[in-house]
Amino acid sequence: MHSNGKLPLVLKIVLLAVIAGIIALFFLVSPEKKGIYPECVFHSLTGYYCPGCGSQRALHSLLHLDFKGVVSNNILFLPGLVVMCYGIAIPEINRRFNKNYKNFLYNKWTPLWIFVIIILFAVLRNLPYYPFNVLAPG
Repeated sequence: MHSNGKLPLVLKIVLLAVIAGIIALFFLVSPEKKGIYPECVFHSLTGYYCPGCGSQRALHSLLHLDFKGVVSNNILFLPGLVVMCYGIAIPEINRRFNKNYKNFLYNKWTPLWIFVIIILFAVLRNLPYYPFNVLAPG
């Protein structure tokens, strides 16, 4: 970063190209095919699903506008994506339009609530009982 805290234009272009390439890869190649995408280390070692298990398939489904597939692979994927977009958008809106919208992500309790939701999701999706077993990917 430069001393003013902004990324150089070349780095921005490279980052956008990398992100576009990753999105294109996830659009064109399904994570169902083994060997291209990394497998979850936590699931490989323990047999349990982590909170992120199914996210690669959820991204592929989202890019194909298959919302049922997104929800069936990782129900937290869409809310997580919304929270990330919100976290990026609010500061940008404030900067560009000289606004002062409050960002709820900066509330002192927000990280704790997000952590609790993620841990609870991780535990519940590994229970072999209905309705919790529908939280497992796929």
